[in-house]
Amino acid sequence: MPAEVRFSLTDQPLDCPALSAELHDCAAGAEVSFDGRVRKHNHGRAVSQLEYQAYPALALATGRRILEEETARHGILRALAVHRTGALDIGESAVWVGVASAHRGPAFDALRAIIERLKYELPVWKKETYSDGGTEWVGPDNKSAETGRPREALPEWRAELVEIWISPGNDFRGHHGMARGDHGIARVAEVQCVAGMGLRGDRYFGYKADFKGQVTFFDADAVDAVRQQFKRPDLSGGVFRRNIIVRGVTLSAWVGRRFRFQGIEFEGSEECKPCYWMDAAVAPGVEAFLETRFRGGLRARVLCDGTLRVF
Repeated sequence: MPAEVRFSLTDQPLDCPALSAELHDCAAGAEVSFDGRVRKHNHGRAVSQLEYQAYPALALATGRRILEEETARHGILRALAVHRTGALDIGESAVWVGVASAHRGPAFDALRAIIERLKYELPVWKKETYSDGGTEWVGPDNKSAETGRPREALPEWRAELVEIWISPGNDFRGHHGMARGDHGIARVAEVQCVAGMGLRGDRYFGYKADFKGQVTFFDADAVDAVRQQFKRPDLSGGVFRRNIIVRGVTLSAWVGRRFRFQGIEFEGSEECKPCYWMDAAVAPGVEAFLETRFRGGLRARVLCDGTLRVF
């Protein structure tokens, strides 16, 4: 049974005793919590105040994903985390994390893993105000504000962007037993990517928190293979209703991995499985054909803002 997890943001003072009470579980032999507070100094400079700003949609999705992954990894029963936003005074609680586990060892291990990952990965900006009047904004652990990792650490796709397709609505999804939709799909020269949301103008933009299919990548070689196999040389790449058609990258290698493409950061989530509508939209047998050799494409999350362009 999956652990109970909750991650939230708040601009109100944290009630740590109340949060600890929410951890109680009759199956738990250990409850461990961490209370991160605003200290009065940083790197030798006197601090008078902190201010936190978050990218809410991405922060909530990222925080929940971290809790889910670490509770599964350590066998935790329950995990809660809350991060403050807004202005905080010296001594106030900025972040609270608590875990409940059957045994103390996994509880300590999971708690440490969660707080470290929140520090490095959560898209929260911190403004430090110093006693001498100076200020400084920093991202997660002084690194990339989008992912908490140095940008140069992520591999860059050396691929060609062949086509971009977006649609305002679903033609296939939700139409089981009915006729397909008629929203159409548009080929565009560029598209804006928004962290945690997807492609602006597309049907899955802001669809739901941490959605795995914020963008779909499709191999141009798969398009060519369908054209050849089903004798449709003039078949449009838009018929598959995938977003980004690329050439020169092995999409199957990027499931569960982060990467950059045209300077934008993504995280591959899973294979984009073809549905039975492919047989109706293209030709009988296309669904089965796309199910082989990862031809269905790659679903991915958008990790930072930017614009993809066909050059």
